[in-house]
Amino acid sequence: MTLLLILAACPGGGDDTAVEAWAPDTHCPGGPDCADADGPLSAGAAAIAITPTCFESWIDPVGEAEWESDHGWLDCGCDRLCPDDEGYPGPDEGEGDGEFQAVWLAGFHNGRPATGVHDDLWARALVFDQGSTRVAVVALDVVGWFYDEVVRTRAMLADTDLGIDLLVVHATHNHEGPDTLGIWGRTETRPGRDDAWQASVREATVESVRLAVADLREVGSFRLGSTDISTYHDSGVLNVLNDYRDPFIVDQVLDALHLADTDGQTIATVAHFSNHPESMADENALITSDYPHALREVLEDGVQMGDTTLEGYGGTAIFWNGAVGGMMTPLGTTTTDLDGTEYRAYTFDHTEAIGRNKALIASDTIEAATPATELDLAFATSVFKLPVDNYGFQAMFLSGIFDREILDWDSSEVISEDNLPWIRTELVHLEVGPLELLTIPGELLPELALGGYDGSATGSDQATLIDPGNENPPDLSQAPDGPYLEDHLASADPWLLGLGNDEIGYIIPPYDFQLDEVNPYFDEPPGDHYEETNSLGARTAPMLEERILELLGWVYSD
Repeated sequence: MTLLLILAACPGGGDDTAVEAWAPDTHCPGGPDCADADGPLSAGAAAIAITPTCFESWIDPVGEAEWESDHGWLDCGCDRLCPDDEGYPGPDEGEGDGEFQAVWLAGFHNGRPATGVHDDLWARALVFDQGSTRVAVVALDVVGWFYDEVVRTRAMLADTDLGIDLLVVHATHNHEGPDTLGIWGRTETRPGRDDAWQASVREATVESVRLAVADLREVGSFRLGSTDISTYHDSGVLNVLNDYRDPFIVDQVLDALHLADTDGQTIATVAHFSNHPESMADENALITSDYPHALREVLEDGVQMGDTTLEGYGGTAIFWNGAVGGMMTPLGTTTTDLDGTEYRAYTFDHTEAIGRNKALIASDTIEAATPATELDLAFATSVFKLPVDNYGFQAMFLSGIFDREILDWDSSEVISEDNLPWIRTELVHLEVGPLELLTIPGELLPELALGGYDGSATGSDQATLIDPGNENPPDLSQAPDGPYLEDHLASADPWLLGLGNDEIGYIIPPYDFQLDEVNPYFDEPPGDHYEETNSLGARTAPMLEERILELLGWVYSD
């Protein structure tokens, strides 16, 4: 259902004063640098590896990826080659200096250094161009990318001749790559962020956009579709997706987009699904992009397993994540691979099986889609502020663990309700033909997007809406009746791009936002309330919804 907000200027109180109509911060077409979006739609795609190359490994005495400070490390420098290793080229940066130059992996707990690399991390760019409007969307295989990093990258793009009107940077939310936020360093008080590497990621983002612009071709085929993944296996979504927080509500729809040029050659394929890339939990110490690696590999190159044969599309395959909050995860799943083999342990075999399953569904979705004919390009953005109510987050901002600007507070005074730090973030509404996309600056709980409190969105007859063993279950009688976020969007199947242009943490329905009575935001109350400890606060969801409706009101006002 489309919600039309009446935001036009209107007279007030009988005087001549008028309320100024709300307008987006930027929009195209019609903006100062993008007067039109006339003519055919073009698209280009590219991928640049962003895998860290300079870091030291460590000694894993029991082979369980559990590092302790007394295990020591191999003080062999950037290349991780020691004097007795074959091909040792001599000492390099960091070698023998008595310092552990680690890549601290993101998620689960502090002190999780990488031992090496299993597969590359990527910046994968997709550029759309029509008339004088040009948009770039870059997906990074990282756990999150703050809005301030996006702003820095946009400034770099502005110094080029690439003509980008809008850059969207999306983090796939990979928990098997470097800590890009700062909170998973060696200890809780030492940031795990590597500023030099992050600068290189910004450079790679710009380069991926440059290569995608160089690849721009007129779109001859635009195939967009969606599939309910629960129909693919007897266990429904539980073949690849689990929910670790009551109520058990998932977005069971996988979306896919295929773009080909006028010669029929693939430009890009995009798979969109809501699920944490964390399938190996903390039992892995190798850098990897997790299940998106196998998903993209199959979409590009194809696969033959058992009786299943998939032809690859070529081009550049891209994964975009969705509403991953509360807690959309592959952990705890038993996955049947394309050849019938079952995996449950946290291994690379299991991870790759999850990716291949999603690639199969994406391929089937593309093959069933009817090519679109009306391919108009447009976007609008809204920049706004949110309060940092979380005491733990406040400490991380003040101590420099988080590297982003905080606003509207007096650093010489004690933090209080009247002196609270705020952050700046952004929403983007993007339309490309029949594709309607809305960025979400964090980890949205799916029930905020689609409801499902009646048990209609468990995605499996083996899943229970409320765990009977939950000592503090959510009171569903207090859950909102809707309309929900997707109800406000015009498309029948809108794409929510989670962690789009920011990572503000979990976005939680206020009715079930619970804090520990003794140590709020640091300790969890009984039940499934981990997410509150990694959220801005209970006000985030309603404030975000207000801003979304404001943006949509302008978008749909014509």
